[in-house]
Amino acid sequence: MNIATTADSVMMFCIIASMAIFDAFSTLLSILRKGIFIDQKSLLMQKTNSQLRELLVGVEKISKLNKKQLVDLVLEKNELF
Repeated sequence: MNIATTADSVMMFCIIASMAIFDAFSTLLSILRKGIFIDQKSLLMQKTNSQLRELLVGVEKISKLNKKQLVDLVLEKNELF
């Protein structure tokens, strides 16, 4: 091995490592932007009743529930998983 091949290998490693680190930091920043601490109930309240019913596929007797009841049911369903 000559020095040029070694230098190329080291440079390639540094480039790949810096890309991996950049990707990790961007993922961490996206978590802050999207928010893991956002209240799920407020997000669900923004959805329509039909969208909430789509989340509750397989649950019976939901046609007469109002939005608050549907949101509570979705949250309850998600707690089980």
